[in-house]
Amino acid sequence: MNRGYKTIILAALIAFVPGLALWAQDAELSSTKMQAAYYKDQEGLERIVARLLIKSERYEPYANMEVSFFVAADTSKILLEKMTTNEKGEAVYILQDKDKTYMDATGQLAFEVTYDGSATAESASKEIQVKMADLKVSFFQEDTSKFIAVEAFETSGADSISPIAAVEIGLYIKGTFSYFSIAKDVTDETGKLIVPFPVEMPGDTLGVITIAAKIEDHDLYGNIESWGNINWAKPVPLASEARRGLGDTDAPLWMVYTLIVLLSAVWFHYAYVIFLVIKIKLAKDQV
Repeated sequence: MNRGYKTIILAALIAFVPGLALWAQDAELSSTKMQAAYYKDQEGLERIVARLLIKSERYEPYANMEVSFFVAADTSKILLEKMTTNEKGEAVYILQDKDKTYMDATGQLAFEVTYDGSATAESASKEIQVKMADLKVSFFQEDTSKFIAVEAFETSGADSISPIAAVEIGLYIKGTFSYFSIAKDVTDETGKLIVPFPVEMPGDTLGVITIAAKIEDHDLYGNIESWGNINWAKPVPLASEARRGLGDTDAPLWMVYTLIVLLSAVWFHYAYVIFLVIKIKLAKDQV
């Protein structure tokens, strides 16, 4: 009887151990995360930016991994391109005109970015839905007051434009390396946002300033940016900095002062020698 129990237990262990090994192997897989977002810049360039992360102590960029970009078409999905992530874990797909032919009846495009995983990392995917839209920045003046006007509208077709109401838009002054926020508000029922122009802000030498309007991290429209230029800012003249270098007509001040001291010392010695000569001659005549 005891032998029968032992046989049953041994058989159960033999069946259980491989399953335990497989479970342990799966448990060792590193967790991954896929991020994806839609961007449209000032030039109208549209792109899907995917970012693959892998977890060690925390989520970090997962470089040199192959990710796939798909677009939804009815009940299936079509492969657009396979790309390798860079050192930041990013892969960027530039939208083509042909990709927009898969737009559904509501004017939306559905994209999916996938990572198939590996022997050490889990698979990951991210789906996003995008509705084509755009921004237009303009300026107008009423009496002595100046204003910035931004229009937000959907562009589901070549001639199909409809205003976007109640979408948040940020307004910025575009600098060389950064953006300075000046306003953030939502559009009205006509898709417009109007804010006073910051006349006290400095511009270039002609008073030209660049105003950037942005829709940021929107669930449907993604990230959209548009600019407008106007010469209403305060002109800032170029600073004429006095330069004193070895190659300039004005020598460095330390060199000027040093030369004055040295020449003064030389002429002092000349004068002292002449004084001594005269003194010796007078002394000789007295003798």
